[in-house]
Order: sequence, then structure tokens, then C-alpha cells
Amino acid sequence: MMDNLEAKTQSPISRRTFLKAALAGAVLVSGGTVWKAIDQGVFSAGKGPAYEAWRDWDAAMDAAPHPMPLIRAAILAANAHNSQPWLFRVTDDTIDLYADISRNLGSMDPLLREMHISLGCAVENLTLAAQANGYKPEVILMSGEHEQIHVARIVLTPGEKQITELYQAIPFRHTDRSAFHSKKELPPSLYASLQEQIQEGDNVAFVWLQDEPLRTAMGEMIVRATEAIISDAEQSRDSHRWYRHDREVLHAMKDGTTLDATGSPVLTRAIGKLFPVSEATSNQYWLKSTRDTQVPTAGAFGGLLVQSRDRASLMRVGQVFQRMHLWAAANGWAIQPMNQPNERMDREQASKLTPHFREAMEKLIERPTWHQVFTFRIGYPANHAMPSPRRPAEEVLWKSITHN
Repeated sequence: MMDNLEAKTQSPISRRTFLKAALAGAVLVSGGTVWKAIDQGVFSAGKGPAYEAWRDWDAAMDAAPHPMPLIRAAILAANAHNSQPWLFRVTDDTIDLYADISRNLGSMDPLLREMHISLGCAVENLTLAAQANGYKPEVILMSGEHEQIHVARIVLTPGEKQITELYQAIPFRHTDRSAFHSKKELPPSLYASLQEQIQEGDNVAFVWLQDEPLRTAMGEMIVRATEAIISDAEQSRDSHRWYRHDREVLHAMKDGTTLDATGSPVLTRAIGKLFPVSEATSNQYWLKSTRDTQVPTAGAFGGLLVQSRDRASLMRVGQVFQRMHLWAAANGWAIQPMNQPNERMDREQASKLTPHFREAMEKLIERPTWHQVFTFRIGYPANHAMPSPRRPAEEVLWKSITHN
């Protein structure tokens, strides 16, 4: 499947196609409008400084082993709202990972659940890259409270190179927010293949919601949670602040969510880049996409559970999800995290609100003593997912920090 992945690059819209679409949609096409389209990246989706990290990420593999290629792989990991909440300290034989609390999601992640799952995803990419670059990595997840920023140490010793299917999938793993092929039944082997990505010692459970009425119930909960988030002024604001509409800001920050990564049709993205997007408009588009596209076309929903919500357990959830997503990318499947119910559960707990979503989740997934902490959808891809911006490895190094 890896050969097929190399062809999965969505072509940017051409000027000719844009002009035809603009005329057909009765959009005024003047010289100024075309120049604005160029300035806003209508013709260069997925290109520019914010996307360079996806290219030549493993170019140094054939040189003598060095930790920096591992960081270049780690920064391509899945992470909540593309907040990239990581900092790395590199020596010849260790890599220390720190949580960048300044990049937390506020009321969208008040318990830092998504931050630590995101950091776990980075650890998994880093581990796979270490093996591929001739290291035998030992991952040490640090104990402590969620607010303590030193979260992991990876000790590097020489070892045999292991270039795995998951490692090769790293640059092709993207969140797919577009419609999936909904008329194809998922094979029974899919659940088993995802279950195999859970390793001994992870202490993570996997639930599979494909059969009715479970799939419908989860989909309805996701839509209700989306409605609740956009009706919550603080959550709405904290979510929208990661949206990058202006191309200059996008390439300066190299983070956040973008119109290109929404899964919208190419012409919709092109027109959308020409006009400012308000918080209210963004919210309504998110709700419509969730309700009318993403939930109805999901082949199945998956959930990851832990028995303890401590920091190390959440990071192991991130490692498991990263393996699942990489395996899916390598084998022709599309995945999208859909954590709106989990975000509302955390909001309810942190703000001492009535636990509507926790009670609904516990009723749907009857696993006493286990906590459902991550939700995603999976299906047959109908489109090619676009990459998200990434800060380069050199921008996420914390050289001045000292060991605890």
C-alpha cells in the first residue's frame, strides 16, 4: 500500500479552474480579486514555509545516526487542533520531551487530556524514527501531575535499523475531514487490525461502534456535543483562536486549523479564502460538516479507554492512536478524531456542570472502571486529505532547559 500513498497528493486549484468557478458562481472577478486569491494561497494549497516540515523529513537517514531526524518525525504526529504542544531537548543519547503549556486549548481542554494524548502521538513517531535510524529507544514516561512539563525521556542506544510500515506512513498520515465512501461495508478484519496496534503494557482498551444502534447513538452524541461547544462562548472562542485564515499569519505561526484541511471541495476552499471568516460562520460550517458529512459517512466509530486518567496513561493512548492512524494511512483507510463529546465531558467536570455527556458516554459504552478518553471515525477515503501546517524541528527545541 505504501506505493499508492506516494500518489496521494491533492492538486492545488489552477487559476483557470478558479476563474471558471468564480464566474459560474457570480463572483466578481477583477484583477484585484485574482491578486487577492494569489495572496491568500488559493493556488498554492499545502505549499510554502508552513508545510516544509512534511518534505525531506527523513533526508538524513543515510547519514550517521543523529537525534534530529527523530524530532523531524515527531513533529508530524497527530495533535489536537494542530496546537503542537511540544518542546524537545536533544543530547547525543537522550531526547527529553516537555509539554508547552502556553499552547494549551483553554476551556477546550481544561484537564489537559488532549495535550497529553497529543504528546503521546509525538512519542510514537519519535520511537518509530529512532528504530529506523539505527537506535534502540527506551521510552520513559515521567510520573507527576498534569501541570508538570517534563513528560518523557527517550534514551537512545545503538541498535539495528528497523524500517517499518508505520514509519514509512509518517508523511502520509493526515486527518481526513471530508466525506467517506458510505456505501461500502467495512471488512471484519479492520477491527482486528486496529486492535493489533495495542501493545502489551499499553493498558488501553478499544471499543468498536459499527453496528446499529451504537453507531447512530455515537454520531448523535458527536453532533450534540458540537452544538454544545459552539453555544458555549468560552469554548467557542478558545476553539476559533486556532483557526488560521490569513495566509501570512498561517505561514508565520505554522500551526492551527486551516480551510484546506477541512475536507471541503476545492472550489469551496478557494472562494472561502477570499473573505474573512467570523467565529459564528466558522461554527456553523463546523456543525454542518459534522452533522451532514462526517457523521453520516463514518463507516464506524472507535473509542480508546483507560482505567486511570493520569498523564502516562493518556500519553499511552496517544501512542496507540498514532499507531492506528499510521496503520490506516499505510493500508488505504481514512481516519478523523471526533473528540467533541470528550471535550464537553472535560468541560462539564472542570466547570462543575451537570455531567450530561459523561452519563451519555457511560450508557453507550458500558465498561465499568474504564474512562473513554478518545473518539474517532474511520472509513473508505473518497478524497485525498491535505496536510496541516507544522513548525519545523528547529523551532521546537528548548536548548536552555536543564534536567530535573
